[in-house]
Parts: sequence; structure tokens; C-alpha cells
Amino acid sequence: MNELTTEDPYGIFAENVSLESFFNLSENLNKTIKEEDGPSPTTLMVSAVYLTVVAFFAILGNISVLTIIFRDKKLRSKAHNHLLISLAVCDLSVLFGGYPFTITSAYYGKWMFGDGICVFAGFFTFFVSLTSMNILVAICVFRYIMICLPGKSFLLTPRFTCYVILACFGYGFFWTALPLVGWGSYALEPFAVSCSLNWAQHDFSDVSYLVACILFCYVLHVGIMVNCYRHISRTVTLLAQRDKERGRIIREDEMLYRSKIADDQQVTRMCFLVVVVFAGVWTPYALVCAVHIFYEDMPIYVTTFPTMFAKAGCMMNPLVYFLTNRSFRMKALEMFGCGHMDNVVGVEMSNGRQMEPCEVVRTYDKLSKDGVYLGQDKLVMEKSSTMF
Repeated sequence: MNELTTEDPYGIFAENVSLESFFNLSENLNKTIKEEDGPSPTTLMVSAVYLTVVAFFAILGNISVLTIIFRDKKLRSKAHNHLLISLAVCDLSVLFGGYPFTITSAYYGKWMFGDGICVFAGFFTFFVSLTSMNILVAICVFRYIMICLPGKSFLLTPRFTCYVILACFGYGFFWTALPLVGWGSYALEPFAVSCSLNWAQHDFSDVSYLVACILFCYVLHVGIMVNCYRHISRTVTLLAQRDKERGRIIREDEMLYRSKIADDQQVTRMCFLVVVVFAGVWTPYALVCAVHIFYEDMPIYVTTFPTMFAKAGCMMNPLVYFLTNRSFRMKALEMFGCGHMDNVVGVEMSNGRQMEPCEVVRTYDKLSKDGVYLGQDKLVMEKSSTMF
């Protein structure tokens, strides 16, 4: 078996490396981490159980998102909800394409696959994770257009949304493929059971690539999302204030307008919380990567905890939808047999049709065309049926 050089501890770019040495050298990967500096068996077992729980709830949540959207014609017909579909597909992909290697190795106590699998797992996990980040940015931009530039909403067609999704995947592939051609690399992480960017190395290639990723795959994303929601928050607050100043509802169209504002506020809160969760799970990881450039001797637990936070990102979006989106929560409970008629039990419409669980009766003051008060009237409205 060929001897590995010190400049390339994984033997991936060595000129005389053989196919065997690329795909069957898990022991060399484990040698890169000093045994006494590695995580304890208890830590690895806790990590394995934690990742198993994360995977379970992530699969349950993302499959629920896909099921709810595909079962509902209105949700399925909205082009921008295709972004949520793509986001759920990415979160599921990382679970089936990257996590099995990590979870299995964590239960085993060390990385038990070869170098080739390590490179694949690192690349694939980073690719779908970065694509998820790109889609979150696209969701923020779409939301900004819908709220702040409603006159441009007609541009958000299914075809345009498809192009945006392809661009998200393309941007993700561009950055994650660079280590495969020599700028940066993928390697075993310090806690020895997961592969990702080689942020523990301090040569120019890895450091420069890591700095570029932090700037163009994290700082840029956070900057765009924060700027979008700064404008969105200001616009929604202004619209709500104007609506409050209108006073009592006197026409059906005003009822519809106020309902739209309420829906916008609800969905905006949901999307904002998605951004907050994104920053919460990825900021510690980005900070550790950045600090490790200047401070090499970091304790193992300092590098492990941020990595575990980041790995929980795939289950957070469905949880946010459930907690903040009334429509999704009702449909999810209904799907699991826990649904109930909220505010409309026993109500029958004038045409004899029973009201749906997503409908609610609103009362408003009715005026004639001449402004004569005609008393109160009722309007059957659909509760917010939008995921996004």
C-alpha cells in the first residue's frame, strides 16, 4: 500500500495514489485525529442518539410538509410554494445521503467508511445544506416582492420560480464542487465520525476557500435576509397601522383587505422565524470555522456542539411551520387524525353546505350604495390557506 505524504494526510491528491488507497483508507482518516484528543465513547453515543432523534423528526416533519402541499390543490397551485417543496426535498436528501454514515459511525465509535465515502458525504451534505440556504434566501426575496412590491408579484410565475430553484442548486453545486477540483478539501471533522469542509487544516488552499465560503455562503445570505425582512417588517407595520386607523368595518371588500393583512402578518412572522432559526443553527458553526483559522488548539467540545446545532437545521423548518402557521398546523393535525372544527362546528351555510374546517364566519356592517346602514351581515371566509 502506498505511503501517504504529510502534505496530503488523506492521500486524495497524491500523484501515486491508487484506487484502493482512495476508497479504502478509513484508518488513515482516523489517524489524522489524535486518539487522546478525540471524543469519549459516551460523547459519541450521545451524539448518535441525538442525530437519530433529529433524523426521525426531520423525516416526519418534511414528509408532512410535502404531503400537505401535494394534497391541497390551492397550496400546490401556488408557484412560490414550490420553494418550500424544494426546501423539504433538500432536508430529506441530507438525511438519506449524508446522515446514515455519521450516525452509523457514531454508534460504532469511529469513522468506519473509506476516504471516498468521506469525500462524498462531505460534498453531498454541504451541497444540499447550501442549497437549502439558497432557497431560504429566495423565499425572503419572494416575500419581499409580495409585500413591498405587490405590483411586481405577477413576475413570480411557475416558470420563474423553476429558474430560481435551478439557480439555487447551481450556486450550491458551484461552491461545493470547488474542493473536488483542488481549492479546499473535504475531511473528517475533529469529533471523528462526520466529514465536512477541511476547516482544521491551515494551508492556504483550505483557509482561503473557507474564508470565501463564510463570505459568500453565510454572510451574504444573512445580509440579504436581514435586509429583506427589515423592509418587510416596516411595510407590514405601516399597513397594519393604516388599517387600524380605518376604524369599524363597513364593507365586504374591507373585510377581505383586513383578512389579507392578517394573513401577511402571520406568514411574515413564520418566514422571519425561519430566518432566525437559520442564523441560530449556522452562526455557531461559522464562528468556530472562522476562529479556528487563527486559533488552532480548540477543545473538542467547542468544535462538536456547533456542528451538532448545524445538523439539526433539517428538522427546524417543519417545526417552525407547525408553530407559526395556522393552516399548516390544522392540516397536519388532520393528517394525523387529530384535526377538529375550529370556530365553525355545526355551522351550515345558506346553500345547505356544511362549512369546512378552514372556513370561519366574519361579521361586518353593511351599507347600501347610498351609504345607508343596512345592519350587520355575515361573510364566510377561508382562514389563511397559504404556507408562504
